[in-house]
Amino acid sequence: MEINKLRTFVDLAKTLSFSETAENLYISQSTISKQIKGLEKELGQKLFERNNKNVTLSDYGKLILPNAKKIVLLSDWISKETSEFKNNSGQIRLGIIPTFANYDIFKQTMNYQKLRPDINLALQEIETNQLVNTLKQKQVDVAFIRTLMPEKLDFEKIIIAQESFTVCLNREHTLANRRKIELADLKDENFIMLAKNSLLYEPVINLCQKAGFEPKISFVSDRMSSIFQMVKSNQGVAILMHPQTKNSELSFVSLEPTSTSTLLFIRNKENHSKIENDFWNYLKQFEMPNRNN
Repeated sequence: MEINKLRTFVDLAKTLSFSETAENLYISQSTISKQIKGLEKELGQKLFERNNKNVTLSDYGKLILPNAKKIVLLSDWISKETSEFKNNSGQIRLGIIPTFANYDIFKQTMNYQKLRPDINLALQEIETNQLVNTLKQKQVDVAFIRTLMPEKLDFEKIIIAQESFTVCLNREHTLANRRKIELADLKDENFIMLAKNSLLYEPVINLCQKAGFEPKISFVSDRMSSIFQMVKSNQGVAILMHPQTKNSELSFVSLEPTSTSTLLFIRNKENHSKIENDFWNYLKQFEMPNRNN
C-alpha cells in the first residue's frame, strides 16, 4: 500500500473536494482520482460516495480514516528523523526533475560538490508532480522543480529561470522557419505529448481547447529522447518547455498564445542544518535577478 495514496485519502476525507485536495498536494485532480480508485481496488471497498455535486466519506472510509491518519503521521515522523540523521552525517538530498541536467544550473550545482568534498550531494530524480510532496514529507532537503504558479508554493524559493512553450518540429516541416507559430495553425497536426502525469500535459490540452480544437494525440511518452525521436521521424509536433536540443534535424519556434513556467529551488521554511543553509546560500548566487520571492 503506497503512502501517497493514503495521504491523498486522508486529505480528501478532510476537504471532500478534489480541486482543494489537488491544490493542497500540488497534484492534478486526475491523479487524485487515480490514486483513490487504486486504493479502493486494493482494499476492495469504496472509500467515498460520489455524484455530480458532492463527495462524501463512505462508512468504510469512516472506519479506516483514524488509522490512515496515524500511518501518515508515522510516515512523516520517520521521514523527519531520517532527514535529521542524514543531515548530521554530512549529506544533502536534492530532488530534481528529470530534465535538470539540461540546464546550466546543473553544472553550477554540481560544482558545489567540488567546493565541498566533505558533503555528499545526493541527487534523486523525481517527477515534478511528486517532488513537492516528497519535500513536504522531508524525504529530500531541497528540490528543483518547474511550476506554473510559484506564488502558491508555501516554501522558501530561489527562482532560477522562466520558460514559455515552444513548438518542436522536424526541420523540414513547412512551419519550421517561422519566427512564431499561431497555435490554431497546428489544429491538423499530430501531437507528440509528454505523459498525462506530467506537469505540462493538461496545460497543452487547455491551450489547444482555448484555440478552438482538440489536439490529435498520436504518441505519449515520459521520455524527452523518445519525443525528439518521434518528431525527427516526422510523426508529429511537440509543444514543450525544455532546453532546446542541439540536434540539427529539429527546429524550435515560439508559440502564440503560450504559457510560462518557472524553474526554481524550494525548501521547507524551518529546521535547517548548517550544511543545508550553506548549500542554500550557495544556490542564491544563481537567482534570477529582479524577482521578489
